[in-house]
Amino acid sequence: MEISAAIIIAIVVLLIGISKSAFAGALGVFAVPLLMLKFSAVEAIGLMLPLLIIADVMTVKGFWKKWDTALLKSLIPGALIGIIIANLLIDVIKTDDLRIIIAVICIVFALKNILLKQIQLHLINNKIGAYIMSMLSGISSTLVHAGGPPLIIYFTAIGLAPTKFVATAAIFFAIMNLVKLIGFISLGFLTPDLVLTALMFIPLAFVGHWLGIKINNNLDKQLFLKIMNYFLLVLGCWLLFPQLN
Repeated sequence: MEISAAIIIAIVVLLIGISKSAFAGALGVFAVPLLMLKFSAVEAIGLMLPLLIIADVMTVKGFWKKWDTALLKSLIPGALIGIIIANLLIDVIKTDDLRIIIAVICIVFALKNILLKQIQLHLINNKIGAYIMSMLSGISSTLVHAGGPPLIIYFTAIGLAPTKFVATAAIFFAIMNLVKLIGFISLGFLTPDLVLTALMFIPLAFVGHWLGIKINNNLDKQLFLKIMNYFLLVLGCWLLFPQLN
């Protein structure tokens, strides 16, 4: 493996570990574009999944049973349906159009929370909102590897506390990634070489997870939600202008 490729994978592993343990996976959307600096799109997508699963195991273990079980139960059905819809329509849906829609939603929601905090979004602050946003997360995660923003929007809207925010997102995406694993194997995106490459970076995954835990433990709820809103704004711009990737 080239040194430059190893460095990029190392950066991505640290990014994923910190992102999942501190910010509910908000930074994960940057990972695939980084990998594509040295790998083809198919290789980047294939390599990304085992890296995410490794980080999922560590994050779920670190936040074991700290998630909101009732909330999780309301999220999983929508996510599974979203994944099924995405796989059925993978040749029909234009990923660029979906990316733009998600980007606009992220930007509008973030600006609303940053500039117009007094306005409450009761439309998604309920069980129906959980179903819709988790389904959108399943679709966007499968098609454009951006499942984080819809879930972050919903968790921010209901004002979920930092620990439950990260813990619930961790187990949610762990389940989603295991389901996606079936499709990736059947489509040939995941090869033994990519799995072995991912396993080589497990030590760095521990470092990223540890850093993420430290960051999460030192953020109060209001600061955490404020950071998440600014992340959503950045993510929206990142998705809206792919030439930045």
